[in-house]
Amino acid sequence: MVERLLAPPAFAKRFNYLLLAPELAKAMIGRRGPGEVSYAESEQSFTRRQLLKVEKDAIKSKLETAKIQANYVQQINQQLHTVIDKKLLQTLADTQDVCENLLNWSEHTTNLIDLLATPSATISKVEAIAVNIPWLVDELLKQVNQPQYRRRDARGDVIAVDTLKTALSFIGIDNVKRVIPALIYKQTLPLISDPFPQIKHKVWEYSLICARTAEAIAKSHKVKPFEAYTLALFSQLGRSAIIKLYFRLFEQVHLDFLRHAQKAKLRNLHSALVQLVPDPKRLLPLIDEHSDKAALHLFEYMVFKRVGYTSAMQQVLQDVLPEDADPLTQVLQQARYYAKYRMLKDNNLFLDDENDKFIAGCAIESDLLQKLHSQTLHLLPILTDL
Repeated sequence: MVERLLAPPAFAKRFNYLLLAPELAKAMIGRRGPGEVSYAESEQSFTRRQLLKVEKDAIKSKLETAKIQANYVQQINQQLHTVIDKKLLQTLADTQDVCENLLNWSEHTTNLIDLLATPSATISKVEAIAVNIPWLVDELLKQVNQPQYRRRDARGDVIAVDTLKTALSFIGIDNVKRVIPALIYKQTLPLISDPFPQIKHKVWEYSLICARTAEAIAKSHKVKPFEAYTLALFSQLGRSAIIKLYFRLFEQVHLDFLRHAQKAKLRNLHSALVQLVPDPKRLLPLIDEHSDKAALHLFEYMVFKRVGYTSAMQQVLQDVLPEDADPLTQVLQQARYYAKYRMLKDNNLFLDDENDKFIAGCAIESDLLQKLHSQTLHLLPILTDL
Protein backbone atom coordinates (compact mmCIF):
# COMPACT_ATOMS: atom_id res chain seq x y z
CA MET A 1 0.00 0.00 0.00
CA VAL A 2 1.11 3.58 -0.67
CA GLU A 3 1.42 4.40 3.04
CA ARG A 4 3.74 1.49 3.82
CA LEU A 5 5.72 1.45 0.58
CA LEU A 6 6.60 5.12 0.48
CA ALA A 7 7.03 6.07 4.15
CA PRO A 8 10.57 5.23 5.32
CA PRO A 9 10.73 3.29 8.60
CA ALA A 10 12.54 6.17 10.32
CA PHE A 11 9.60 8.47 9.59
CA ALA A 12 7.09 5.89 10.82
CA LYS A 13 8.92 5.49 14.12
CA ARG A 14 9.29 9.24 14.52
CA PHE A 15 5.59 9.71 13.88
CA ASN A 16 4.63 7.01 16.38
CA TYR A 17 6.63 8.76 19.07
CA LEU A 18 5.05 12.07 18.11
CA LEU A 19 1.61 10.60 18.89
CA LEU A 20 2.87 9.28 22.19
CA ALA A 21 4.83 12.30 23.40
CA PRO A 22 6.19 15.11 21.16
CA GLU A 23 9.30 15.50 23.32
CA LEU A 24 10.28 11.88 22.61
CA ALA A 25 10.00 12.46 18.86
CA LYS A 26 12.17 15.56 19.10
CA ALA A 27 14.74 13.68 21.14
CA MET A 28 14.97 11.09 18.35
CA ILE A 29 16.36 13.71 15.97
CA GLY A 30 18.51 15.46 18.55
CA ARG A 31 16.27 18.42 19.22
CA ARG A 32 16.22 19.93 22.71
CA GLY A 33 13.67 21.96 24.59
CA PRO A 34 14.28 25.63 25.50
CA GLY A 35 17.12 25.94 28.00
CA GLU A 36 17.95 22.25 27.81
CA VAL A 37 21.63 21.31 27.53
CA SER A 38 23.32 18.07 26.68
CA TYR A 39 24.99 15.97 29.32
CA ALA A 40 28.41 16.74 27.86
CA GLU A 41 27.73 20.47 28.40
CA SER A 42 26.33 20.10 31.88
CA GLU A 43 27.90 20.85 35.23
CA GLN A 44 27.29 17.23 36.24
CA SER A 45 29.45 16.08 33.35
CA PHE A 46 32.27 18.44 34.36
CA THR A 47 32.06 17.24 37.96
CA ARG A 48 32.20 13.62 36.89
CA ARG A 49 35.29 14.28 34.76
CA GLN A 50 36.99 15.75 37.83
CA LEU A 51 35.83 12.90 40.04
CA LEU A 52 37.16 10.30 37.64
CA LYS A 53 40.65 11.55 38.34
CA VAL A 54 40.45 11.09 42.12
CA GLU A 55 37.80 8.46 42.64
CA LYS A 56 38.06 6.32 39.51
CA ASP A 57 37.72 3.00 41.26
CA ALA A 58 34.81 4.09 43.44
CA ILE A 59 32.86 5.47 40.52
CA LYS A 60 33.57 2.38 38.44
CA SER A 61 32.10 0.25 41.21
CA LYS A 62 29.02 2.47 41.42
CA LEU A 63 28.52 2.28 37.67
CA GLU A 64 28.73 -1.50 37.71
CA THR A 65 26.20 -1.66 40.55
CA ALA A 66 23.90 0.72 38.72
CA LYS A 67 24.17 -1.41 35.57
CA ILE A 68 23.23 -4.55 37.49
CA GLN A 69 20.26 -2.77 39.05
CA ALA A 70 19.15 -1.41 35.69
CA ASN A 71 19.32 -4.87 34.15
CA TYR A 72 17.18 -6.22 36.98
CA VAL A 73 14.61 -3.46 36.49
CA GLN A 74 14.46 -4.32 32.78
CA GLN A 75 13.92 -7.99 33.60
CA ILE A 76 10.98 -7.08 35.82
CA ASN A 77 9.68 -4.75 33.12
CA GLN A 78 9.82 -7.65 30.67
CA GLN A 79 7.91 -9.93 33.06
CA LEU A 80 5.32 -7.24 33.75
CA HIS A 81 4.72 -6.59 30.07
CA THR A 82 4.52 -10.27 29.22
CA VAL A 83 1.46 -10.41 31.46
CA ILE A 84 0.08 -7.13 30.07
CA ASP A 85 0.51 -8.27 26.47
CA LYS A 86 -1.25 -11.56 27.15
CA LYS A 87 -4.20 -9.89 28.88
CA LEU A 88 -4.45 -7.22 26.20
CA LEU A 89 -4.64 -9.74 23.35
CA GLN A 90 -7.15 -11.83 25.28
CA THR A 91 -9.36 -8.77 25.71
CA LEU A 92 -9.04 -7.75 22.06
CA ALA A 93 -10.22 -11.23 21.07
CA ASP A 94 -13.60 -10.45 22.66
CA THR A 95 -14.74 -7.96 20.03
CA GLN A 96 -18.18 -7.48 21.56
CA ASP A 97 -16.69 -6.48 24.92
CA VAL A 98 -14.23 -4.11 23.25
CA CYS A 99 -16.96 -2.52 21.18
CA GLU A 100 -19.68 -2.15 23.80
CA ASN A 101 -17.75 -1.70 27.05
CA LEU A 102 -14.29 -0.40 26.19
CA LEU A 103 -15.33 1.93 23.35
CA ASN A 104 -18.93 2.54 24.52
CA TRP A 105 -20.24 1.77 21.03
CA SER A 106 -23.85 0.59 20.82
CA GLU A 107 -26.22 -0.63 18.13
CA HIS A 108 -27.71 2.87 18.17
CA THR A 109 -24.30 4.26 17.20
CA THR A 110 -24.09 1.95 14.19
CA ASN A 111 -27.64 2.83 13.16
CA LEU A 112 -26.87 6.53 13.46
CA ILE A 113 -23.83 6.26 11.16
CA ASP A 114 -25.89 4.28 8.65
CA LEU A 115 -28.59 6.96 8.72
CA LEU A 116 -26.09 9.80 8.26
CA ALA A 117 -24.72 7.97 5.22
CA THR A 118 -28.05 8.34 3.41
CA PRO A 119 -29.27 11.39 1.45
CA SER A 120 -32.60 11.13 3.28
CA ALA A 121 -31.10 11.91 6.71
CA THR A 122 -33.01 14.73 8.43
CA ILE A 123 -32.75 16.45 11.79
CA SER A 124 -35.87 14.60 13.01
CA LYS A 125 -34.52 11.19 11.97
CA VAL A 126 -31.13 11.90 13.54
CA GLU A 127 -32.80 13.04 16.76
CA ALA A 128 -34.86 9.84 16.96
CA ILE A 129 -31.70 7.72 17.11
CA ALA A 130 -29.30 10.10 18.86
CA VAL A 131 -31.64 10.49 21.83
CA ASN A 132 -30.78 6.87 22.72
CA ILE A 133 -27.09 7.79 23.17
CA PRO A 134 -27.06 9.93 26.36
CA TRP A 135 -23.38 10.89 26.28
CA LEU A 136 -23.77 12.15 22.68
CA VAL A 137 -26.75 14.31 23.64
CA ASP A 138 -24.71 15.86 26.46
CA GLU A 139 -21.72 16.45 24.19
CA LEU A 140 -23.78 18.10 21.44
CA LEU A 141 -25.41 20.44 23.96
CA LYS A 142 -22.00 21.22 25.41
CA GLN A 143 -20.60 22.06 21.98
CA VAL A 144 -23.36 24.43 20.86
CA ASN A 145 -23.38 26.22 24.22
CA GLN A 146 -19.70 27.12 24.08
CA PRO A 147 -19.19 30.90 24.49
CA GLN A 148 -18.09 31.43 20.88
CA TYR A 149 -21.29 29.88 19.50
CA ARG A 150 -23.87 31.41 21.81
CA ARG A 151 -26.71 33.36 20.26
CA ARG A 152 -28.42 36.31 21.88
CA ASP A 153 -31.95 37.62 21.73
CA ALA A 154 -33.01 41.18 20.93
CA ARG A 155 -32.21 42.27 24.49
CA GLY A 156 -28.72 40.79 24.32
CA ASP A 157 -29.48 37.87 26.64
CA VAL A 158 -27.86 34.52 25.86
CA ILE A 159 -30.19 31.98 24.26
CA ALA A 160 -29.41 28.68 25.96
CA VAL A 161 -29.74 25.54 23.83
CA ASP A 162 -31.23 22.90 26.12
CA THR A 163 -32.80 20.29 23.82
CA LEU A 164 -31.25 17.85 21.39
CA LYS A 165 -33.51 18.93 18.53
CA THR A 166 -32.54 22.57 18.96
CA ALA A 167 -28.85 21.67 19.09
CA LEU A 168 -29.10 19.59 15.90
CA SER A 169 -31.06 22.33 14.13
CA PHE A 170 -28.51 24.89 15.28
CA ILE A 171 -25.68 22.84 13.74
CA GLY A 172 -27.56 21.92 10.55
CA ILE A 173 -27.81 18.53 8.87
CA ASP A 174 -24.72 18.96 6.66
CA ASN A 175 -22.53 19.85 9.62
CA VAL A 176 -24.16 17.16 11.76
CA LYS A 177 -22.81 14.58 9.30
CA ARG A 178 -19.31 15.69 10.22
CA VAL A 179 -19.62 16.59 13.88
CA ILE A 180 -21.46 13.50 15.15
CA PRO A 181 -18.99 10.93 13.74
CA ALA A 182 -16.10 13.03 15.07
CA LEU A 183 -17.60 13.20 18.57
CA ILE A 184 -18.34 9.46 18.46
CA TYR A 185 -14.70 8.74 17.70
CA LYS A 186 -13.35 11.28 20.19
CA GLN A 187 -15.18 9.69 23.12
CA THR A 188 -13.33 6.39 22.48
CA LEU A 189 -9.98 7.97 23.37
CA PRO A 190 -8.49 7.34 26.84
CA LEU A 191 -9.11 9.95 29.51
CA ILE A 192 -5.98 9.03 31.48
CA SER A 193 -2.66 8.04 29.91
CA ASP A 194 -0.07 9.19 32.45
CA PRO A 195 2.82 9.81 32.12
CA PHE A 196 2.00 10.59 28.48
CA PRO A 197 -1.04 12.90 28.68
CA GLN A 198 -0.57 14.13 25.11
CA ILE A 199 -1.64 10.82 23.55
CA LYS A 200 -5.37 11.54 23.45
CA HIS A 201 -4.76 14.98 21.95
CA LYS A 202 -2.28 13.83 19.31
CA VAL A 203 -4.27 10.76 18.26
CA TRP A 204 -7.39 12.93 18.00
CA GLU A 205 -5.45 15.43 15.90
CA TYR A 206 -4.15 12.68 13.61
CA SER A 207 -7.57 11.09 13.21
CA LEU A 208 -9.22 14.39 12.38
CA ILE A 209 -6.54 15.33 9.83
CA CYS A 210 -7.01 11.89 8.25
CA ALA A 211 -10.77 12.34 8.12
CA ARG A 212 -10.73 15.83 6.67
CA THR A 213 -8.08 14.86 4.12
CA ALA A 214 -10.09 11.79 3.08
CA GLU A 215 -13.20 13.91 2.66
CA ALA A 216 -11.29 16.46 0.57
CA ILE A 217 -9.85 13.91 -1.86
CA ALA A 218 -12.86 11.57 -2.00
CA LYS A 219 -14.47 13.04 -5.12
CA SER A 220 -11.25 12.70 -7.13
CA HIS A 221 -11.57 8.94 -6.52
CA LYS A 222 -15.34 8.92 -7.11
CA VAL A 223 -15.90 7.97 -3.47
CA LYS A 224 -18.66 9.36 -1.26
CA PRO A 225 -17.14 12.06 1.00
CA PHE A 226 -19.08 10.93 4.09
CA GLU A 227 -17.91 7.34 3.67
CA ALA A 228 -14.30 8.45 3.21
CA TYR A 229 -14.46 10.86 6.17
CA THR A 230 -15.93 8.34 8.59
CA LEU A 231 -13.73 5.44 7.47
CA ALA A 232 -10.64 7.54 8.14
CA LEU A 233 -11.96 8.31 11.63
CA PHE A 234 -13.21 4.89 12.59
CA SER A 235 -10.22 3.02 11.15
CA GLN A 236 -8.48 4.39 14.26
CA LEU A 237 -10.83 2.60 16.65
CA GLY A 238 -8.31 -0.23 16.97
CA ARG A 239 -5.65 2.26 18.00
CA SER A 240 -8.00 3.76 20.58
CA ALA A 241 -8.83 0.34 21.98
CA ILE A 242 -5.19 -0.72 22.34
CA ILE A 243 -4.10 2.54 23.94
CA LYS A 244 -7.01 2.48 26.35
CA LEU A 245 -6.40 -1.16 27.23
CA TYR A 246 -2.66 -0.75 27.63
CA PHE A 247 -2.84 2.01 30.22
CA ARG A 248 -5.69 0.31 32.06
CA LEU A 249 -3.85 -3.03 32.18
CA PHE A 250 -0.53 -1.45 33.11
CA GLU A 251 -2.15 0.06 36.19
CA GLN A 252 -3.87 -3.20 37.12
CA VAL A 253 -0.94 -5.57 36.53
CA HIS A 254 1.57 -3.19 38.08
CA LEU A 255 -0.58 -3.01 41.21
CA ASP A 256 -0.85 -6.81 41.33
CA PHE A 257 2.95 -7.13 41.12
CA LEU A 258 3.41 -4.55 43.87
CA ARG A 259 0.98 -6.34 46.17
CA HIS A 260 2.79 -9.61 45.58
CA ALA A 261 6.16 -8.02 46.36
CA GLN A 262 4.82 -6.47 49.56
CA LYS A 263 3.12 -9.66 50.71
CA ALA A 264 6.21 -11.77 50.02
CA LYS A 265 8.50 -9.07 51.45
CA LEU A 266 10.58 -8.97 48.27
CA ARG A 267 12.30 -5.64 48.75
CA ASN A 268 14.38 -5.73 45.57
CA LEU A 269 11.34 -6.56 43.48
CA HIS A 270 9.31 -3.79 45.11
CA SER A 271 12.15 -1.31 44.56
CA ALA A 272 12.31 -2.26 40.88
CA LEU A 273 8.56 -2.05 40.42
CA VAL A 274 8.23 1.47 41.77
CA GLN A 275 10.64 2.60 39.04
CA LEU A 276 8.46 1.28 36.24
CA VAL A 277 6.11 3.42 34.18
CA PRO A 278 4.25 2.69 30.93
CA ASP A 279 6.83 1.83 28.28
CA PRO A 280 6.59 3.35 24.77
CA LYS A 281 8.80 0.58 23.38
CA ARG A 282 6.18 -1.96 24.46
CA LEU A 283 3.07 0.01 23.53
CA LEU A 284 4.01 1.11 20.01
CA PRO A 285 4.63 -2.40 18.60
CA LEU A 286 1.21 -3.45 19.93
CA ILE A 287 -0.40 -0.58 18.03
CA ASP A 288 1.53 -1.26 14.83
CA GLU A 289 0.76 -4.97 14.84
CA HIS A 290 -2.81 -5.08 16.08
CA SER A 291 -4.65 -1.77 15.59
CA ASP A 292 -5.85 -2.31 12.01
CA LYS A 293 -6.76 -5.93 12.76
CA ALA A 294 -8.80 -4.77 15.74
CA ALA A 295 -10.53 -2.12 13.61
CA LEU A 296 -11.46 -4.75 11.01
CA HIS A 297 -12.92 -7.05 13.68
CA LEU A 298 -14.89 -4.14 15.09
CA PHE A 299 -16.32 -3.29 11.66
CA GLU A 300 -17.29 -6.92 11.14
CA TYR A 301 -19.07 -6.94 14.50
CA MET A 302 -20.86 -3.62 13.93
CA VAL A 303 -22.37 -4.76 10.58
CA PHE A 304 -22.85 -1.44 8.83
CA LYS A 305 -25.42 -1.47 6.02
CA ARG A 306 -24.63 1.79 4.24
CA VAL A 307 -20.83 2.05 4.31
CA GLY A 308 -18.06 -0.24 3.06
CA TYR A 309 -15.52 -0.05 5.83
CA THR A 310 -14.86 -3.80 6.08
CA SER A 311 -13.63 -4.31 2.51
CA ALA A 312 -11.29 -1.31 2.76
CA MET A 313 -9.74 -2.51 6.01
CA GLN A 314 -9.29 -6.00 4.59
CA GLN A 315 -7.29 -4.55 1.71
CA VAL A 316 -5.18 -2.47 4.10
CA LEU A 317 -4.27 -5.61 6.02
CA GLN A 318 -3.60 -7.59 2.85
CA ASP A 319 -1.08 -5.00 1.59
CA VAL A 320 -2.88 -4.72 -1.73
CA LEU A 321 -0.84 -2.67 -4.20
CA PRO A 322 -2.16 0.89 -4.73
CA GLU A 323 -3.09 0.26 -8.36
CA ASP A 324 -5.06 -2.86 -7.37
CA ALA A 325 -6.85 -1.34 -4.39
CA ASP A 326 -10.45 -0.16 -4.37
CA PRO A 327 -10.92 3.63 -4.55
CA LEU A 328 -12.04 3.86 -0.91
CA THR A 329 -8.91 2.01 0.22
CA GLN A 330 -6.74 4.35 -1.84
CA VAL A 331 -8.40 7.35 -0.22
CA LEU A 332 -7.77 5.95 3.27
CA GLN A 333 -4.10 5.20 2.59
CA GLN A 334 -3.44 8.57 0.96
CA ALA A 335 -5.19 10.38 3.81
CA ARG A 336 -3.11 8.54 6.39
CA TYR A 337 0.08 9.31 4.49
CA TYR A 338 -0.72 13.01 4.21
CA ALA A 339 -1.76 13.23 7.87
CA LYS A 340 1.61 11.83 8.93
CA TYR A 341 3.40 14.30 6.68
CA ARG A 342 1.34 17.21 7.97
CA MET A 343 1.89 16.44 11.64
CA LEU A 344 5.62 15.84 11.25
CA LYS A 345 5.91 19.12 9.36
CA ASP A 346 3.75 21.12 11.77
CA ASN A 347 5.79 19.81 14.70
CA ASN A 348 9.10 20.62 12.99
CA LEU A 349 10.21 16.98 12.90
CA PHE A 350 11.80 16.90 9.46
CA LEU A 351 15.54 17.35 9.02
CA ASP A 352 17.26 18.95 6.02
CA ASP A 353 15.42 17.93 2.85
CA GLU A 354 13.31 15.19 4.48
CA ASN A 355 10.18 17.31 4.09
CA ASP A 356 10.48 17.31 0.29
CA LYS A 357 11.35 13.62 0.12
CA PHE A 358 8.35 12.67 2.22
CA ILE A 359 5.77 14.74 0.37
CA ALA A 360 7.18 13.53 -2.97
CA GLY A 361 5.83 10.10 -2.07
CA CYS A 362 2.26 11.36 -1.64
CA ALA A 363 -0.08 10.14 -4.37
CA ILE A 364 -2.60 12.97 -3.95
CA GLU A 365 -3.08 15.14 -7.03
CA SER A 366 -1.00 18.33 -6.94
CA ASP A 367 -3.93 20.76 -7.03
CA LEU A 368 -5.64 18.98 -4.14
CA LEU A 369 -2.34 18.83 -2.30
CA GLN A 370 -1.95 22.59 -2.50
CA LYS A 371 -5.48 23.10 -1.15
CA LEU A 372 -4.73 20.76 1.76
CA HIS A 373 -1.51 22.65 2.52
CA SER A 374 -3.50 25.87 2.94
CA GLN A 375 -6.15 24.44 5.28
CA THR A 376 -6.24 24.03 9.05
CA LEU A 377 -7.09 20.36 9.24
CA HIS A 378 -6.63 19.53 12.92
CA LEU A 379 -9.74 21.39 14.09
CA LEU A 380 -13.36 20.30 13.82
CA PRO A 381 -14.48 22.71 11.08
CA ILE A 382 -18.17 22.47 11.86
CA LEU A 383 -17.81 24.23 15.15
CA THR A 384 -15.77 27.09 13.75
CA ASP A 385 -18.29 27.59 10.93
CA LEU A 386 -21.46 27.69 13.02
